[in-house]
Amino acid sequence: MGVPEDDVIISCPECETKYRYDERRFDGEAVKQVKCTSCGFTFEAANPALASPTIDTADADFLDLDHGADREVSGSADEFDSQPTEDLQPEAAHEKPGLDLDSPLPPLPTDPRYSLAVIAGGQAGSVFQIHKPRLFIGRGSAMEIQLRDSEVSRRHAMLEIRDPDVMLVDLDATNGTWFDGAKIKTTKLDHQDEFTLGSTTLMLIVTPVRGSH
Repeated sequence: MGVPEDDVIISCPECETKYRYDERRFDGEAVKQVKCTSCGFTFEAANPALASPTIDTADADFLDLDHGADREVSGSADEFDSQPTEDLQPEAAHEKPGLDLDSPLPPLPTDPRYSLAVIAGGQAGSVFQIHKPRLFIGRGSAMEIQLRDSEVSRRHAMLEIRDPDVMLVDLDATNGTWFDGAKIKTTKLDHQDEFTLGSTTLMLIVTPVRGSH
């Protein structure tokens, strides 16, 4: 589906989530300061109608970019918070059929325990304990598992645990997510399965809690 004529695509520089943004909302200003609700990062969106925008963050309006709702700018900046909302659609390239990144998940079980061990790459030997049923992996500082790997996208992949199933989902990463020698979009992981992001290889570790019964 194409982008509406008055819409531009803006991308969060931290997690690379893309949004449709109505160009008319710039209202002649060079920039708008916006907040990505996917990772919480605040950044400046430049008005594409101005060839050489001059950024003045002190005077820029502050807007929240929300997957579910967007604010319609009209009137003065002081009136902004009281304006009605309208839907803001993320760019289709970052949506996957049947995948809702905001849907609630059952709590993570206390038995077994889950972790990810880095077995190859610059952080080899590191172990990340998993304490949430859904977590994001990437280079960005807002990721639950942050990899210091230049070949890894800021928001690269997602791990989702619906006990006993563990699903690995690629989030349109530039270099892809690899499992068993093939680039994958979604795959189920079992204990000691390995997968690769950039030059980093991780292994899923599932550890039963002894004596818990």
